[in-house]
Amino acid sequence: MKYTILHTIETAGPGGAETVLLQLATQLDPTRFRSIAVVPKDDWLYQQLCAAGVSTHIVNGRKWYDLRVPRGLARLVRAEAVDLIHSHLPDQNFYSCLAGWWTGRPTVVTYHGAIELRHARELRQAVKLRTVRSRAAAVVTVCDHVRSLLAEAGFPPEKLIRIYNGIAPERFAPVSRGRLRQELQCQNGEILIGTVANIRQSKGHEYFIRAAHRLAQRYPHARFLAVGDVDSRLGAPLFRLVDELGLRDRFFFLGFRADVPRILNELDIFVLASTSEGFPLVALEAMAAGKPMVVTRSGGPQEAVEDGCTGFLVAPGNADELADGIARLLDHPELGRSMGAAARAKLYREFTLDRMIHAYEELYTRILESR
Repeated sequence: MKYTILHTIETAGPGGAETVLLQLATQLDPTRFRSIAVVPKDDWLYQQLCAAGVSTHIVNGRKWYDLRVPRGLARLVRAEAVDLIHSHLPDQNFYSCLAGWWTGRPTVVTYHGAIELRHARELRQAVKLRTVRSRAAAVVTVCDHVRSLLAEAGFPPEKLIRIYNGIAPERFAPVSRGRLRQELQCQNGEILIGTVANIRQSKGHEYFIRAAHRLAQRYPHARFLAVGDVDSRLGAPLFRLVDELGLRDRFFFLGFRADVPRILNELDIFVLASTSEGFPLVALEAMAAGKPMVVTRSGGPQEAVEDGCTGFLVAPGNADELADGIARLLDHPELGRSMGAAARAKLYREFTLDRMIHAYEELYTRILESR
């Protein structure tokens, strides 16, 4: 029997949760599953889904209690004979559970990070969590850290399922280097240290900039870069900080880039300075590229990175520790190479896209066949 899965999310990317939805909607076994999708607007995710041939619809609301969203989902469920709804992120998890309740369809929800639960005790968030807790057939978390937070919020243990995110490692295989260095007008022998993260409050760009300031004088050959979509309100103070610290010629903001695999391959050291994370895809991508890394103990990253083996783990919100970790890799390049090789091997063993897709397929099948 072939099942129809409705994939839906409250944001349109680019971002980690949006990428996971895109992977699922396009990579499920086509002999067993048919995918359709609902997104809030015509943006990156909508365009990616349409380009991949996934039937994609736009449904949006203005308020959290706007019933147009679950009503729109319910209409689509009935019109497309949807068998199961799979939603991502708190608001859409709430709406999808309502739509599933009204239509008698099972709903799987995925929570991607601790930040999504930050206001769980507020009335609005409490109502949403209570609805999901009682109505979802399964609650997927992308790491054990998020799973423990939901357990503390009263979710039944039997509903909580951890499925690690995964990537296609072949996309990040080593390629010829030089184009990025040309773009940045780097001289021979200069080292590139970079992060890939949309500019958001939880991504810790300020700490990376301050760590770069600590390192700049000691390592004049080091250059620093940040790749990711820029929120203009949050980006402006970061740009000012770079100027105030005298890093204008050393720290580069590249904005959103479609060539992240190539950029990661050109980095010498990867950094993730986040103060809160779920299970970040970009850390897996850096592992696949075989990069030595310094990442924060910000939730899920410590479930992927083994401190001292596949990278260095440091405290979140601490520019000094971040700088010290980077300095150790700069001073011991052979250590960095061995860490990068160990990280790549661990990625292939544990965090591939095939493993993630298979886990979701098994979950869908178990829920649908039990009905």
